[in-house]
Amino acid sequence: MSRFIAEFACNKPDDMIKFISEDFFLKEGFEVANVKGEIVWKKGVGMMTAPQFVKLVYGGGKVHIEAWLKYAILPGVYAGEMGLDGFMGALPKANLKKRVDTLIGLLNQVTPADAVPQGAPAAAVQGAAVPPAGVPQGVPQQAAAAQPTPVPVAVHNPTSKAVLALVMGILSIPVSWYFSALLGIVLGIVGITAGITGIKSTSKVMAIFGLVLSIIGAALGAVGWILNIVLLAA
Repeated sequence: MSRFIAEFACNKPDDMIKFISEDFFLKEGFEVANVKGEIVWKKGVGMMTAPQFVKLVYGGGKVHIEAWLKYAILPGVYAGEMGLDGFMGALPKANLKKRVDTLIGLLNQVTPADAVPQGAPAAAVQGAAVPPAGVPQGVPQQAAAAQPTPVPVAVHNPTSKAVLALVMGILSIPVSWYFSALLGIVLGIVGITAGITGIKSTSKVMAIFGLVLSIIGAALGAVGWILNIVLLAA
């Protein structure tokens, strides 16, 4: 299948695109990799699910995104590519598509600079009429205006992963102990994965609780699974 491709103009400076995208990828657990000469963002090695790849190219306010998954023969050993359509691998495809949509939304956000009418005087854009905070009184306004003013932007805040980690952690313990050890392990792993990402959000405390509970649930499931094997073999 062909890769998922999105091209759009977000009309933002390259340094802002770089900041928003790098913050997003690092929070989501991606890392930079060189794949057959392509510099991409990669997540996973194929132990539990298909590894995810995103290629981001930008310049002059225009953005080009490619996203795909690969078949993992062994952890770190990949075969062909999968796009984000089709039934095979539907869950990891939907997961990656959601990540790409989130990134596109962040890059297309409206900033205060976007709200300035075209043709407005430079002084209005730079705030030259009012010296920035921290500039001593008596400094000429021209010198004050020359100092760059940070533009506030929204960055990735994966609070939903913190909530997911807490829910999975709470469920994994009773499920592992009373119902199914294997299902408890799965719930615990999902909670651990979500918790690692959720810690990087504003709901850090919730993510930590979820991560701890998920580790306990997965550990209980593993113990129960081993005990079941031992009892069956006895």
